[in-house]
Amino acid sequence: MNIQKDISLSNYTTFRTGGPADYFCEVATREDLIKCFDWIKREKINFFCLGNGSNLLVNDSGFRGVVIKIVNSRTIWGNSSSCSGVGIILASLINEAKNRNLGGMEWAFGIPATLGGAITNNAGAYGSDMAKLVESVEVFDVGNGNFCLIGNNECGFSYRESVFKKRSDWIIWEVKLLWQEREREEINRNINFFLEQRRRKQPLNKPSAGSFFRNPTIADLGNHKKDLLIESFVRNELKKATNKGGKKDLERTIRENFDQSNTLPAAYLIERAGLKGKGIGGAQVSKKHANFIINTGNAKTEDIIILASIIKQKVRTKFEVQLHEEVEYVGF
Repeated sequence: MNIQKDISLSNYTTFRTGGPADYFCEVATREDLIKCFDWIKREKINFFCLGNGSNLLVNDSGFRGVVIKIVNSRTIWGNSSSCSGVGIILASLINEAKNRNLGGMEWAFGIPATLGGAITNNAGAYGSDMAKLVESVEVFDVGNGNFCLIGNNECGFSYRESVFKKRSDWIIWEVKLLWQEREREEINRNINFFLEQRRRKQPLNKPSAGSFFRNPTIADLGNHKKDLLIESFVRNELKKATNKGGKKDLERTIRENFDQSNTLPAAYLIERAGLKGKGIGGAQVSKKHANFIINTGNAKTEDIIILASIIKQKVRTKFEVQLHEEVEYVGF
């Protein structure tokens, strides 16, 4: 087990910002994880577990303690299931499944996350999320030093939430997923479709953390502006879209999708607040997708935080909606 000192975390996040961790350690085996936490307890220092850094905003001053990067990525396959180490990148896992004619996670292709990060945040897109695939999760209990298995119903999954965001004493080690049998050609078509959607709509050429804010639910919308916001959103979608079936069919589809998701896109509110292209230092609201804050090349975490604060204030003032970050703050 190699414990390094003063390692810059900007190299380990997709935002490419943040200062150094006092200590940094990569863990590949159960034995090393146990040793690592024996050392943490002896030294009485803070710890943080890092995945692919795709949903993190690290303090410019860094992290006081040890950052643990779990790199176990081995996968054992069953007929329509897999048991994977949390260090595997989603795209690699999806490709391994495809080679076995197994699908169901194509929507995640292009999300630059490890399996562990995706489970912790219940990553989702296009009407699906990780909760729909998880059968069980093996965790390391920091308190008693043992590994234990918990089922899907104990994971506390909800929109971009799980019990693992609340219980830092549970370190995800392996995850058992259930897949759907599909033809490889169908899986490839699905992957290409979702990749094209991302390329068309998202600023993939600049460092970012993906969607910065959660989409507010209907319950989050201000009461006397709720109906106006919903109708405005539907009209906006109709204006952007084309449909050979006619306007009525399209409007029905939009309303059904809206009712199913029960959320209003944060990007729509941010754009309506006139904030596309708004910049602070090296941070900017993407002109391509308003819920992406991008690093234009020299951003600091402080720039991103200030810009996020402006976005929240403007949206709250204009629409009476409080936006909440999807990204996690580290070292604050």
